[in-house]
Amino acid sequence: MAAGWIVGMGALITVVSVAIGLPNEHWSALDADNLLLHLLNAFSTAAAMLIAGSILFPLGIQSENQLPGAGFAATQRLRNVSALLMMIAIIGCYSALTLRRSYTSWYQLCCFLLAILCVSGNDIYDVIWNRPRDYKDTHEGYSLVANSPVLPPDSREEPNLVDLQIRGDFESRGLRSSMSSVALVILWTAFLSFNFGQRQYPRAEPLLDLKYQNANPLEVVISMYKERTEDVAALISNLESMPQMADAHVTIYLKNSEADEEKVKQETNAQEVIRLPNVGREAETYLNHIVNRWDSLAERTVFLQADVHNPREFYPFFEQYFRVNQTGFLNLGWVGKICNADNCGDRYGWQDETSLFPEIQSRIDHSTRDGFLLSYKGQFVVTAARIRGIDKAIYDDLRQLLVDENSWAHTEPYLQGRQDSMSQPFFGYTMERIWNLLFQCSDMDVAWRCPTLLSGRRPGGSIADCQCFDMRLMDDV
Repeated sequence: MAAGWIVGMGALITVVSVAIGLPNEHWSALDADNLLLHLLNAFSTAAAMLIAGSILFPLGIQSENQLPGAGFAATQRLRNVSALLMMIAIIGCYSALTLRRSYTSWYQLCCFLLAILCVSGNDIYDVIWNRPRDYKDTHEGYSLVANSPVLPPDSREEPNLVDLQIRGDFESRGLRSSMSSVALVILWTAFLSFNFGQRQYPRAEPLLDLKYQNANPLEVVISMYKERTEDVAALISNLESMPQMADAHVTIYLKNSEADEEKVKQETNAQEVIRLPNVGREAETYLNHIVNRWDSLAERTVFLQADVHNPREFYPFFEQYFRVNQTGFLNLGWVGKICNADNCGDRYGWQDETSLFPEIQSRIDHSTRDGFLLSYKGQFVVTAARIRGIDKAIYDDLRQLLVDENSWAHTEPYLQGRQDSMSQPFFGYTMERIWNLLFQCSDMDVAWRCPTLLSGRRPGGSIADCQCFDMRLMDDV
C-alpha cells in the first residue's frame, strides 16, 4: 500500500511538472543525453517497490537463508541495508577522489545513519541482542546439546554426507559474512577519511597589482539594453540596501540607441549612464569598462546584467558571500564545471574549439593547467588588483574579437554555420565561461566546496567556499 502510494505520488508530481512547466534552468539541469536510462531506472525502481522486492539486488524467497532468530522480512531488510551501506561507501570513495569531488557534511552523514537506524535498528537488535533463548537452528548437523551425557567413542554416530554438506554451507556463509563485514568497515573508514580529510590541491598564486590604489572602493557596472528602468531601479535599490553595498558607485552602460540617457539616469538613480554601440552583449561592456577605465578602476567592481539571472537565489547568495574588504573574485552565477584542458566543453553544447583557454592561460603566467573552472551567467565581483595583474593587451584582444566583424570569432571556419551577429555573437558563450580563468580563480577547492545557488551555503562551510581572495584569509572568516 505504501509503495503504491509513493509511486503514485511520484507519477503525479511528474505529470504536474510537465503540465505547468518548470523554469528553463531546471530543465537544462536534466541530463537529456541519458534520458532513456533515467526512465528505465525510474520504471525499474517503481516495479521493485510495487512487488515488495529489493530495489538494490535480487533476493530469493527461500527462507532457509534467513539470519538466525530473524524472519525473512527482517533478513531482507538487513541485507538491503548492508548493500546500501556498501554502495554508499564505494560511491563516496569514488566521488571524493575524482577531480571535482563531492562533499558530505557531518549533518548529512548523521541524518543518513539515523534513517538507517530507524529502518533496521529493531531488526539488528532482535538478531544480535534479543535472540530467543530457546532458539535452535533447524539444521541438526550443527545443533549442540549442552548437557548431553558423554557417549563412548564406539556409540557415537558418524556424521553423514548431508550433515557435512550443511555444516560446510553454514561455515561458508559465515566466512562470506565476515569478509563482507570487514570490507564494509574498510570502505567506510576510507570514505570518512577521504571525505573529511583536508585534501590539498596545487594552488597557483594569482598575479596581483598590489601597488594600484583608487579612492573609489566599490563600483557596480550594469550592462543594459532594453530592460525596464523600473526593474533596473529595483536591482540597484536591492543592492544598496545591503550594508556592504551602501556606498557603491553605480555605472550603467546603455546599449539601446533609442533610450534617453538622462531619463534612464533619473529613473534608475544611477550615478552615471554611458551609451555604447549594441555590440558584443555584456562581455564587450565589461571589457570596454576594463580597457577604458584601466587607470581609474574601483578597488572592487560588481559586473552585472540589467536582468540578473536567478534573482531569487542571487540576492541571498551575494549578501552571504561578498565581503567588501576580502573578496578577490566571486562568481555570482551557476556553480562552474571543471573542463579538461585538452577537450574543454560542457553539457550545454559549448566547446573550446580553438583552444583559447590554454592560450590565455599561457599568456597570463606562461603555465599550463589540467583543467579550468568555467563561469556562467556573466555576473561576478573582481578586484582591480586581479584585473590589472595580467597584461592589459589580453582584455583588448578579446574585445577586438567581439567588435571586429572580420575577426575569426565572426567568420568561418569558427562559426561552422552557426548563427552569429555583432549584437549577439556566438563567441559570447566562450566569454561567459572565461571569467574565472581571466581573473585567476580556477582553484579546485572552489569547484567542489561551493554549493549551488539554490543551496546557498553548506553546513559547516565558510565564505571561502565560493571565492578567491587576494591575500590569505584570516582565521576569523
